[in-house]
Amino acid sequence: MKLIFEAIEAFGETLLPAFELTAETSSINIYTDVTKMDYLTNQFSDMPEVFIHIQENGHYGRLTVEETFRFYLKLHNRNDSAESLMKIFGLEQLRKVRVSGLTSSERHVLSFLNVYLQQKDLLVLVEPFQNLKQLERKVIFHLIMQLQQSGKNIIILSNNLEHLINLGGEIYRLDLEGLHTLDVKEEQPEQAPAETIQIKIEKIPTKKNEKIILFNPPEIDYIESIEGEVFVYVAGEGYPCTLTLNELEKRLHHFGFFRCHRSYIVNLQKVREIISWTRNSYSLSLQGTSKSEVPLSRTKLAELKEIVGI
Repeated sequence: MKLIFEAIEAFGETLLPAFELTAETSSINIYTDVTKMDYLTNQFSDMPEVFIHIQENGHYGRLTVEETFRFYLKLHNRNDSAESLMKIFGLEQLRKVRVSGLTSSERHVLSFLNVYLQQKDLLVLVEPFQNLKQLERKVIFHLIMQLQQSGKNIIILSNNLEHLINLGGEIYRLDLEGLHTLDVKEEQPEQAPAETIQIKIEKIPTKKNEKIILFNPPEIDYIESIEGEVFVYVAGEGYPCTLTLNELEKRLHHFGFFRCHRSYIVNLQKVREIISWTRNSYSLSLQGTSKSEVPLSRTKLAELKEIVGI
């Protein structure tokens, strides 16, 4: 399926570049900012073969969860068992609860039923994991996996790279230069060096609004590299850093930092939980107000377990 997107300009400025996209695989992940995501969603809405799902999709608040399942099954002319589907969606314990009485995360899971039963050729999911609690996010994750395995063509739009990495498959970045592939492939395990030189670093330099900001290593939650640009995250906010990820890994190793993925370094003192999405997909949940998560490479899992004594 070949999709053509027109450029959008205003006052001589390009807001969305023109590009083509061929949906040949079951899942395409597009990483971009919120503005481009909105313009892209508007163009998808003009394609009759596409179904778009966003978290703001409406609900029938007076219906119970069970009545909602039966309603959508009838709407899509499906003979599936409502009871079985409620178990798959993790909502069987809430079957008698009215939709208006669900949490926002539970309502989002329920709204995904309309995606799960869709017969259209292409499904576009806009930020399917945004603002979800871990349990509901895991349910949506496995529902997407099931749709992929059933042969559905899916395009996922998000400005959260970690969510897209966990889903697997190719990731594309959409910027003003167009659509191009992000290199986030699994790295091969490297042999440990014969000797380790201890480097004592007191501050990590970053830059924000033309100011140089120095952070103590214990303040840092994690570090992310996106296409050569490095960002140091402290309390949920990213600060650009001129050091490379390899340089930071060497400097921070003796402060308890760990290269958990090709594109991420994490402060192990901030790690609260190791989350398993599939047999080969993991992430690390960090403690603190930002409630961040970073991907954990499959090849790094054994090394991490050895470090923390699991």
